[in-house]
Amino acid sequence: MCICPYDVLMVGEIMKKNLKGSLLKGTGVILLLVAFLISLLEAGGDGRTGEYFSQAPSITHLSPESVKVSWTPYPGFNASTHYQVQTNHALYGFSTKLTSQTVEHFAPGGTYSVAVVTYDNGAAVGVSSPTTILMAPAAPAEIGTYDLGSASVGLFWQRVDTAIGYRVYQASDTLLQELTATQTKVLLSGFTPGSLVNFRLTAFNTTGESYYADIAVQLLPPPPVFSVIENQIGADWFSFKWTPVENAMSYQVLINEAVVATLASSITEHRIEGLPAGDTISLRMTAQNPAGYSDQSEALLIQLLPAAPVLALTEVSSYSCTLQWAVANGAAYYKVYENDQWAIFNVPSSINTVTVTQNIIAGMTATYTVRAVNGTGESAHSNPVVVTYTSTSAIVRNGGDLNGVQATFSQFSDKLPESLRGQPLVWVYFPPELEGPTLELETSYFEFLTATPELSSVRFIGVFTSDVSKVRVAKRPNLTWKKVSRARQVKIPGHLPMVRFYGPDGSLRHMIRISMAIMSPYDVFKEIPEAFERSDSTMLQLYQENRDRFETLHQK
Repeated sequence: MCICPYDVLMVGEIMKKNLKGSLLKGTGVILLLVAFLISLLEAGGDGRTGEYFSQAPSITHLSPESVKVSWTPYPGFNASTHYQVQTNHALYGFSTKLTSQTVEHFAPGGTYSVAVVTYDNGAAVGVSSPTTILMAPAAPAEIGTYDLGSASVGLFWQRVDTAIGYRVYQASDTLLQELTATQTKVLLSGFTPGSLVNFRLTAFNTTGESYYADIAVQLLPPPPVFSVIENQIGADWFSFKWTPVENAMSYQVLINEAVVATLASSITEHRIEGLPAGDTISLRMTAQNPAGYSDQSEALLIQLLPAAPVLALTEVSSYSCTLQWAVANGAAYYKVYENDQWAIFNVPSSINTVTVTQNIIAGMTATYTVRAVNGTGESAHSNPVVVTYTSTSAIVRNGGDLNGVQATFSQFSDKLPESLRGQPLVWVYFPPELEGPTLELETSYFEFLTATPELSSVRFIGVFTSDVSKVRVAKRPNLTWKKVSRARQVKIPGHLPMVRFYGPDGSLRHMIRISMAIMSPYDVFKEIPEAFERSDSTMLQLYQENRDRFETLHQK
């Protein structure tokens, strides 16, 4: 079979037309499918958009003043999409294409509604659901201190809104106390005495903890620890030393409650002079740092050596001599020496006269001295009395000042009646300078004081001159009045006024000078505790409990 070129061309044209028709039909189908898919996508996009705006942003990194806000991307996100945070319905800052932003400058303790506005194609397309947040509270303010001590201090501060509690830290992170919202003060203790303590306070609520509020507190110094230097106690002086107090600026020395010296911090030893010989001294110290003075140290009672007695000769013969001496303050007993070498007598403090009869040989010359003794030691020797004995008489080489010795004797016996024995005894002298209404006021108040139950165990002797004897005085079991003439000087052994302690046998056992020449009843009551022995806790407690009461009465 022969195929001509014309036939071939015709077949090609027919096939070409059939292929073209098939392609046109396929394109129509594809377009229909694309349109269908787009409609499905648009319907699903509207659903996702509604779900997107119903979501609330998440909040992290909360502090008292800022938070981090995060959200999911907009479903129709494109090059034009951006976001902006909204707080309490007000736009915050600038918009961003990111999906998180830190929001600052919130008020501590405030409540805020946080949402996110989404923009697309130049227009706002929706606002997310809000998240409500409570900010952490403000830090405690107006912090102060109270009851400052050497190892303790109280802190107080203002109440913080929305706080449900407070925390107190030492230094940076040591939690000392956690308190409730109603507790705005706390007393803290257990610190190193005298140290500088750094505190941090915070408030907290259900959201978190506030910023720190710092305060540095300088504690008071501890009182110095001191002691008397060995073998450094005399009749009218003593020396003592102490351990330096850290950060101390100075020290105060108190003798019988009165400040007698202020010393630099570099000093650790001191000598006190000019004290009444034989007295029992109360020594206290305080230290000072920038915060103030420490509490006073515990009192150390120091018994000075007794005063040296004043000796005189009263009688002498070829076989004896009688010696007499003035009472020496602070003496517990006396030693009588012959020729400064040995004691020939030990004499109780209630006795101040002895007669020497032994070891006297004709032709000998004897030098007699007396030394007063107490728990601290012996006084210096008295002035000497020198006697040369002969077979028929004695020659007085040095007899001492007998008139001077006897002038010191009291017209009131140290040997007390039975009713006055074994109790503290207070002599109160009303001198001639007190007259008329002034004397009446002092004596009446003195009587009132002695009548109080708290002082019923103390015996009082009131002394005034006969020129004012018209003053009416009461008679009480624990009060005795003595009247002497103006011309006759009132002399009581030692110093006036005097708290004196007598033993059960009526002999003078102990006496302590009160450093006031004229005493009101208030002064008597104030000074009495200095005389009480440390074991007499009952009277000391009565003093402490009633001192304020008597101060109030005296002011009236």
